[in-house]
Amino acid sequence: MGRFKADRAGYAALMNSAPVQSMVERKAQAVKAAADAALSEGGYDFEGHEVKDFDGVLARGRVVRTKTDQARYSEAKRKTLSRALDSARG
Repeated sequence: MGRFKADRAGYAALMNSAPVQSMVERKAQAVKAAADAALSEGGYDFEGHEVKDFDGVLARGRVVRTKTDQARYSEAKRKTLSRALDSARG
């Protein structure tokens, strides 16, 4: 059996393809929705988290991050965003 040789151009093409990018976007939106649902009622009308595009060296990706002070506080005290990562596994 031959040795494995990584194909960086092929990896980048696969990761930047439309089906993979739609899966990444869907999972990022699922994490955002779960994190927003876990926020306590604080009287805010704003969503606490946002999905941002991230351009990596080989491929594009998404980052879910806190957007409001309430979301930052909730992440620090209750790990709402960290726990929401499980929602992307399904």
